[in-house]
Amino acid sequence: MSDLEQNIKETIRDIPDFPKPGIVFKDITPVLADAALMQAITDAFASQFQGQGITAVVGMESRGFIFGT
Repeated sequence: MSDLEQNIKETIRDIPDFPKPGIVFKDITPVLADAALMQAITDAFASQFQGQGITAVVGMESRGFIFGT
């Protein structure tokens, strides 16, 4: 596991039994609040596709619009 992956895992907050018993909600709010971590995530996403001629990105789900930027 890379340092970035470890940092992400440590930053995401688990909220047990939300929205109902037996479900663990993964709260990414702490990730979004960390500008350096968000920059590292964005850079990691972008580097995977660099040089492939991609001109548009679509984030299709409730959180995808944030990472689509």
